[in-house]
Amino acid sequence: MSALAVGAAVGALGMEAAKRLSASSLSLSPAATEKYESTRNCDTSQDKNVGILALEVYTPSTYIEQTELEEHSGVPAGKYTIGLGQDGLGFCGDAEDVNSLALTVVHSLLEKYNIDPSEVGRLEVGTETLVDKSKSTKTVLMDLFPGNTNIEGATVVNACYGGTAALLNAFMWVESDGWDGRYAIVVAADIAAYARGGARPTSGAGAVAVLVGRDAPLTFNPKERATHAANVWDFFKPDHTVEYPTVDGKLSQVCYYQALEDVYTRFCDKLAEVSSKKKTTTTTSNGRSKGSTSSSPIKDKTDDEHMFTAKSHDYFVFHAPYNKLVQKSYGRLFFMDARKRFERTGDKDIEGIDPEWLSKPIHETYTDKGLEGSLKKMSAADYKRRLEDANMASKRVGNTYAASVFLGLASLIDRVGGRGDLTHGKSIAVFSYGSGALATMYRLKVRESASSRFSIPKMAEALKLMERLDSREKVHPSELDHALETRARMHRAGAPYSPVYPTIGRLFPGTYYLNGIDSNWIRTYSRVPLDAKMDPRGTPLAPPIVMRLAKRDQMSHPVTGILQVLSSTEEGSADKNTEARRRVACVITGIAAGLPGNPDEVFSSDNMNRLIAGDSCIRPVSGSLRMAMLEKNVVQIKKSSDGTSKRLKVDSETEVIKLAAPLGSFDLTASYGVPPGLAETMDVAAQVAVAAGMEALKSAGLVSGKTSDASEWKLPERYRDSTGVLYASSFPAMDAAVGEVMRFLQSKTVGAAPTMRLISALRSRLLRASPDRELSDDDEAAFARLLARAGEADGAVENGHSTVNQEYEFDRKFLFRVLVLGNAQLAQLAGCRGPNTQTNAACAGTTQAIAMAQDMLISGRAERVVVVAGDNASGETLLPWLGSGFRALGAATTKAAVEDAALPFDKRRSGMLLGAGGIGMVLETELSSLERQKHSTLPFEVKARLLATQYSNSAYHGAALDRKHIGSELVRFLNDVELIHGISKAEIATHGVYFSHETCTHASSASSCSGNEIAALRLAFGDELLAKLLILNTKGFTGHPMGVSFEDVTAVEVLLRQKVPPIPNYQEKDEYLGNLNLSKGGPYACRYALRFAAGFGSQVAFALYATSQYE
Repeated sequence: MSALAVGAAVGALGMEAAKRLSASSLSLSPAATEKYESTRNCDTSQDKNVGILALEVYTPSTYIEQTELEEHSGVPAGKYTIGLGQDGLGFCGDAEDVNSLALTVVHSLLEKYNIDPSEVGRLEVGTETLVDKSKSTKTVLMDLFPGNTNIEGATVVNACYGGTAALLNAFMWVESDGWDGRYAIVVAADIAAYARGGARPTSGAGAVAVLVGRDAPLTFNPKERATHAANVWDFFKPDHTVEYPTVDGKLSQVCYYQALEDVYTRFCDKLAEVSSKKKTTTTTSNGRSKGSTSSSPIKDKTDDEHMFTAKSHDYFVFHAPYNKLVQKSYGRLFFMDARKRFERTGDKDIEGIDPEWLSKPIHETYTDKGLEGSLKKMSAADYKRRLEDANMASKRVGNTYAASVFLGLASLIDRVGGRGDLTHGKSIAVFSYGSGALATMYRLKVRESASSRFSIPKMAEALKLMERLDSREKVHPSELDHALETRARMHRAGAPYSPVYPTIGRLFPGTYYLNGIDSNWIRTYSRVPLDAKMDPRGTPLAPPIVMRLAKRDQMSHPVTGILQVLSSTEEGSADKNTEARRRVACVITGIAAGLPGNPDEVFSSDNMNRLIAGDSCIRPVSGSLRMAMLEKNVVQIKKSSDGTSKRLKVDSETEVIKLAAPLGSFDLTASYGVPPGLAETMDVAAQVAVAAGMEALKSAGLVSGKTSDASEWKLPERYRDSTGVLYASSFPAMDAAVGEVMRFLQSKTVGAAPTMRLISALRSRLLRASPDRELSDDDEAAFARLLARAGEADGAVENGHSTVNQEYEFDRKFLFRVLVLGNAQLAQLAGCRGPNTQTNAACAGTTQAIAMAQDMLISGRAERVVVVAGDNASGETLLPWLGSGFRALGAATTKAAVEDAALPFDKRRSGMLLGAGGIGMVLETELSSLERQKHSTLPFEVKARLLATQYSNSAYHGAALDRKHIGSELVRFLNDVELIHGISKAEIATHGVYFSHETCTHASSASSCSGNEIAALRLAFGDELLAKLLILNTKGFTGHPMGVSFEDVTAVEVLLRQKVPPIPNYQEKDEYLGNLNLSKGGPYACRYALRFAAGFGSQVAFALYATSQYE
């Protein structure tokens, strides 16, 4: 699916909210107003019945069974299932974070209970899974409340206690005089992740959203609670580079017991006090006023009548890191009851408890296994009756930190409420604990609401929690390691980042997921449509990239500059993984682009921004160039469907090329300190390639390039011998050669004859062509004036004042221009003494050169290679010839308006637009970049990775594409990518972008560039995956710069910026091409960029780039 922002995903909520919101101020909905008016005059908390109206739960779509995890981990059977008391474990990878969990559960709550965004006045979040040290999850959730900015609350952080703190805040707000009649929503969300080891089986993930208001079916009395606070270091997260906590397991359990026993003791005392006061403040039947004293004596609050014990509540809900701790902790309540009775009465005769334990210091009892066993036996029946239902969900999901106690409450409502047993008058004691430490025990009471909108049965029906847990996908235990290691890599990676695990098709419909983190650390989210179909189950959950990363530690370090042939364990054999280990880790550290269209700034500092934005570089062709093309007497041969051919002569200015992307001016001397004499030895294509190479070296931090001082553009001595250069151009030195030949011919025609003689010859020809063999008086007068001026011009020539007709003199620098190409010129200027060559694969030149550079790095011939490309097809020298050539083939458009001419993939496309420009790219071995980062004084970054390349020839035709061969080559390339890198076609389609070669040619649907290209894509990806693959194109706004591939440098920039350029001017769908996912531009999270290039002479090249975080 397309990467939608969260705001777009909640558009339906916004439309409904807009109906109820004033454009200038927030007004309460009728329901909220009625609720506020009906409760504002209530005197007591009991009258207001503040409490929980509804709950919603989200837990990830995948889980593992603890029995299988035991086997997978190689531990004795029962270690996790009996020792921890857990049955399953839900988990998520880097595609979900705390924000996405919260978005999912809140959106679902609003939908299920038909809550209008304007009905919410408080939103508070409790979590310890922070993704930002400043921006809170609460603010991210505000996208779900369009138009409603009047919402109080924030994010609360204290280990697993944050959700409870948020709930108590919400209770107090709704109970207070400041309440405005709207609901409060409390969100508890966390991802419990642990490093490999004994704690990992206690991981988990989930979120719960709680709707709070008055007239609640689950009420809260603020007087019926007790809180514990202490400073302990049992569990904390001081290292922000990792998600895993620092834990003292034994201390944490003791702290849990101590907090529980403290709050339980005071909680019971408070309840006893409240119960006692109720007995003494009731109104009697004979009319005594409220508050009068009963005639019966008041019993002491410690009397048995007012004692609250572990059996006094119908149900208990405990914070559940793992179920065995809950069982033990509930048993400790029986022990506390016995000790309290012993302290009050001295009675030691308590069945099942050794009298010695009653008088022991409490801290000595925490590790007593004998006492633990006795308490377990004593409490077993009551545990089953009062706690088992509440713990059922956490046993299957695992630890959800701040959401844990709320998940227990939801489990209780789902199971007991679903059976119809959670009825009026029932009480629930809730214990919440968070390390550090904070804890609270409070009581909820069940009642029947006056309104029918919220009730226990409706909550149970909406939750269907056990059914939803049953619907999850059980996966292999290894997926837990893959998921958590992927999350760990995300924490190390930095920005930008694109999630890899799992694929979106494995998430439940309605689930929000992390779309990506851009270079500014901004996170964007998307929602899986409610009607989306999930991918088939049974296949590995981890995408191939995750599998590859998991195997990385078992493999040798990637080759980085020196080719290593690694043998397998058996001599003489080599498996596929061994072959994969031979591959080099190539990174891209510098890019640059010299763009056409700007007459003054070819190398503007915002060129990469222009490429991402899709700024048009296409301009009108001058009248002189149009006339020069018309003079070429072009004839197009057009074949008809019946096999006959028709000659179409281009004999008017309306039939020639009118648009192109011309190259502006730039000065190598002024910008880079190139000696003027040396600059004159280069043609335009070489000059623009050299400049692009210089800019790429600067981008890579290899030269400072601060001024035009030539020394600032020289490589440091230590890098010179290991730096190579590759130059790509479709017309190397042709600009210089054609220009020189034209200068010579001009001297032999116009220059060889005096101007007066030429005019006389012209008059003679006109006379012969005239029927009357005479000219009109006006024509004769015009010729007389021309002859007079010609006489003056010829005289000036004789006196040495003109060069028009001077005798031709051979340019002694001609050989330099045609033999010393851009690769050698850049090497001389920058000091690159490594391998150096030039390639001409026509329009596939740049991509092929990049592939050749990778070969150089793999073979160890260089540690870094500067790839440059330059062409000037739209210049004054070559455009009349090249433009006429493409016009003769019917491959060039003659449209006069850019919006009618630049039409990639559009049915209206009519031909290409010629362009010009240069690119530079610095490729390095990863080892080289790492070493430079240690020693370089110039800052730079790894911008992307080059994973794979391939180049070949279809041996088919000079101009036409062989779709079958291109398709088979693409299949071969993608198969090699999956074999070597573990990246499937599905992963590329889902998390990648495709940089098309589309040139807008359209002689016929079958022979068009896009027709052949899309056919090859369908062969390789299939219709379903192709519909997911985002297609990009740059020629629609740069023109076709021939051997210069702006696509390759833009691919790097897209991966770096996580933004894509749009397909320009697209309006009319070409049914022949079918359904395509064409880019509309803007933010787009992606991990891969696939590039295809084709060139005259059946040249074919592919490249696959990945984000710099790819390992």
